[in-house]
Amino acid sequence: MDNGMPWGTQRAVPSALALWLVGLAILPIYGRPGCSTDNAVVERSHGVLAQWVEPSTCPHFAACAARLAWAVETQRARYRGRAGQTRCQAYPSLYTNPRRYDGQQERTAWDLRRVTAYLSQFSFQRKVEKCGQITLFANPYGVGRAYRRQSVAVQLDATTQTWVIQDDAGTEIRRHPAQELSYAQISQLQLGKRRKQAKTE
Repeated sequence: MDNGMPWGTQRAVPSALALWLVGLAILPIYGRPGCSTDNAVVERSHGVLAQWVEPSTCPHFAACAARLAWAVETQRARYRGRAGQTRCQAYPSLYTNPRRYDGQQERTAWDLRRVTAYLSQFSFQRKVEKCGQITLFANPYGVGRAYRRQSVAVQLDATTQTWVIQDDAGTEIRRHPAQELSYAQISQLQLGKRRKQAKTE
C-alpha cells in the first residue's frame, strides 16, 4: 500500500485504515516512501482511472462513484488486450473470488484481538510535554511532571489492552487502558483524530 493517508501515516503509528484491515485478517504491506516503481502496475492503474474518471470534475460523491464503476467495468469487460481478450475473459476469477468483501459480514469477521496483537509489536517513542503528558493516537496520557521533556517508550500489552509507558532504562512508569482501540473508532476511521471540544458560553 501507499504510505500516504489514509493508507498510512507520516508518523510511526499505523493509520485507522491499516488497523481496520488488520481486524479483517488483512496485513498491510507498504512500499518504500517515494518509490512508486515498487508497485508500478497499481500506480499506473491509478493514473489511468484518474484520467478516465476525472474526479475533480464530479459534482458529488455519487457521480464520482458512478464514473469509477463505469471505468472499472470498461477496463474489465470491454477493453481488449494484446491477445484480443478482455480481462474478464483472461481472468474469470475476478468474478468468482471466494474472499469477496461482504459488508454484511464485516462486524462478525472483524476481530479486535488481531489489532491488539499487531500493535503490540510496535514501540512508540514519545517526548513528555511540560504538563507531564504524552499524546498517542491524538489522545493525551499522563506520565508525570517528573518526566517532562524526557523521552519515553510506549508499547501495548495485548493481554490487558493497556498502554505501557517506560523510561529510557526500560522501567515501567505508567499503564493506561487503551480505550480508543475499539471497532467503532477504527471502522469509522476516527482513530487518531482529535475530538472537537464543545464550546462553552
